[in-house]
Amino acid sequence: MLEFIVNSINSLGYVGIAFLMVLENLIPPIPSELIMPLAGFAVTQGKLNLITVIIAGTIGSVAGATPWYFLGRYWGLKRTKAIADKYGKWLTVSGADVEKAKKWFDSRGYVATAIFINN
Repeated sequence: MLEFIVNSINSLGYVGIAFLMVLENLIPPIPSELIMPLAGFAVTQGKLNLITVIIAGTIGSVAGATPWYFLGRYWGLKRTKAIADKYGKWLTVSGADVEKAKKWFDSRGYVATAIFINN
C-alpha cells in the first residue's frame, strides 16, 4: 500500500494526490493519514507546492465523498439504517449508529462545520 501511494505521488504529482484522496473516501482501507503526510514530505523536498497539495487533497476528498452523500440522500435515512443493519458487520456501522450520527448533526452539525471550516 505504502509503495503504491509513494509511486502515485511521485509519478502523478497533484493529480495522484487527488486520485488517492478520491480512493481514500471510496475504499476505506486506503488511509489519508499516509497520503497527505507523504505529499507534505514531497513539499519539503521541493518537489511540490504546499498550497497546490492542499487544494489537490481537498478536491480529491470532496470528489470521493460526494457520491456517498448523494447515495445516502437518495436512499434516505430509513433505507440507510436498514442497509447498515444488514451489512453492518462489513461496514462497521449499525442502524443505531446512523441514527445517533443524524441526531448529533441535527443538534451540533452547523456549529461543528463552522468550527472546522474556520480553523
